[in-house]
Amino acid sequence: MILRRFARYVVPSVVGSVVTSLYLVFDGVFIARGVGETGVAAVTLVLPLTMAFVAMSMVFSVGGASLVSISLGSDDPDRAVNIFRQSVCTLMIIGALFSLVGAAFAGDIASALGATGRLRLPAAEYMRYYIVFTVPVLLAMALSTFIRHDGSPRLSMRSMLWGAMTNILLDYLFVFPLKMGLKGAAIATGLGQLVTVLACMRHFVERRGVLTIGCVRIRARDIKAIVRLGIPSFLAEVSYSVLMYMHNIEIACRIGEIGVTAYGVVNYINNLAYMALLGICQGIQPLMSYYYGCGKPEESRKYRKLGIKSSITVSASFLILCLLLGRPIIRVFASSPGVVSLAYTILNYTNVAYIVLGMNLTYQAYLQSVYMPRRANVICLLRGFLFVKIGLVIMPRLLGEAGIWATMMFSETMTLAVAAWASAARQRDRACAPVGNRTPCASQRGRLSTSPLLPAMSADSECRRQSS
Repeated sequence: MILRRFARYVVPSVVGSVVTSLYLVFDGVFIARGVGETGVAAVTLVLPLTMAFVAMSMVFSVGGASLVSISLGSDDPDRAVNIFRQSVCTLMIIGALFSLVGAAFAGDIASALGATGRLRLPAAEYMRYYIVFTVPVLLAMALSTFIRHDGSPRLSMRSMLWGAMTNILLDYLFVFPLKMGLKGAAIATGLGQLVTVLACMRHFVERRGVLTIGCVRIRARDIKAIVRLGIPSFLAEVSYSVLMYMHNIEIACRIGEIGVTAYGVVNYINNLAYMALLGICQGIQPLMSYYYGCGKPEESRKYRKLGIKSSITVSASFLILCLLLGRPIIRVFASSPGVVSLAYTILNYTNVAYIVLGMNLTYQAYLQSVYMPRRANVICLLRGFLFVKIGLVIMPRLLGEAGIWATMMFSETMTLAVAAWASAARQRDRACAPVGNRTPCASQRGRLSTSPLLPAMSADSECRRQSS
C-alpha cells in the first residue's frame, strides 16, 4: 500500500518536473543553434536570477502547501483554503513588483550578475523580456504544487506538460522562423508558464478538491507561518543559485568565456537530474505532511526512506548515462572541441555530487514536512553558502582547476553529515508536536478528515475519509 501511494504521487511529480526541465534543454539547444555559444553564455549568467524567482515561488508553494496538508490531516479544511488563497495573492503582488523593477534595471542587474563586455547586451535583453512574465512564472510552480497537495497529482503533471509543450513549440518558432533570438526564447518561456497557470486553474474553478479561488484577507501571522515553513526551500534554491553565481565568477576569472559556456551546457543537461530529484521530494511531501498532521510520524519516516532510495537510484543512473553518452549529448549544445572537452569533465564531477544532493533534498523535505524549519534552514545555509565558500577556497588550491568542479561534491558531502544528524534527532517526534497554537493530532482523537489525499490512503484505519 505504501509503495502504491508513493507511486501515485511521486511518478506524476517526477514526470511533470522532468518534462518541465526539458523545455530548458530545448531552450539551450535552440539558443545554441540559433544564437550561438555567446547566447548560451549570456543565458547562463542570467540563470541565477531566474532560479531566484523559482526560490521565491517555493517559499509560498512549499511552505503554504505543507501547511495545507497539515491542516487537512488535522481536519481543518477552512484553514487550508485560507492559507492557499493568501499564498497565491502574496505571490501575485511580489511578481508584479519584480516585473516593474527588473524591466527598468535589466542592464544594471545583468552587469551585477557578471555579464560584461559583449555578453552584457544579450544577457540584459533576455532578462528584460523574461522578467515581464514574473507573475505567471511564480504562479506556475505554486499552483501545480497546491494541486498536488489537494489530491490531484495527475492534473498537476498534465498542466506542466501543456506548459512545456507550448514553450518548446514557441521556442522553435520565435528563434528560427521569426529569428527573434534571445528575446524570442525569453517570451516563449514566459508564455509556456502562462499556459501552465491557465491549465492549473481548472482544478480550482471546477472545485475538484478542497482548495478554491476567492477573496481573502492577508494576515501577517499566517504569512509568517508560511514563510517560516517555506524558507528552507527558498534557501535550497537560492543556495543552488549562489553556487552557480560563485562558479560563474570563478570560471570567468580563471578560464574565461569558454569556461562559462561549458558550465552553461552542463547546467542544461544536469537540470534534468535536478528536476527529477526535486520531483521525488515534491511528490512525497504531501504524504509526509499529511501523516504528520494525522499524528503518525512513523509513516512520514517510511516515505522519507523511499525518497532517499529513489533519489540515489535516479542520480546513479544519470551518472552512468552521462559517462557513456556525455560527449554526444554535449555536442548537441556546442561544437567547439574545447567546450566539449571541458563540459564533459565538469559533467562527471557534478554528477557524482548529485548522488549526495538527492539525499540532502529529501532530508530537507522531510524536516519541512514534520514542521522543523529551523533544522532545514541550517542544512540549506551550510550547503549553499558556508561549505561552498570554503570549498572554492580550499579545493582549487588542492586540485587546481578541477577543484572548482569538486567544490559541489565537497559541499554536498559535508551537508549530508549535518542532515543525517538533524534527521536522527527527529526521532523524538513520536509524540504529536504543536503547530503554532494548534496540535495536529485530530486523527488520534477519532476525528474524521476531509482531505482529498485520502482516496490514496483509504486503507489507513485512523484516517478514513468521511462518508457523505
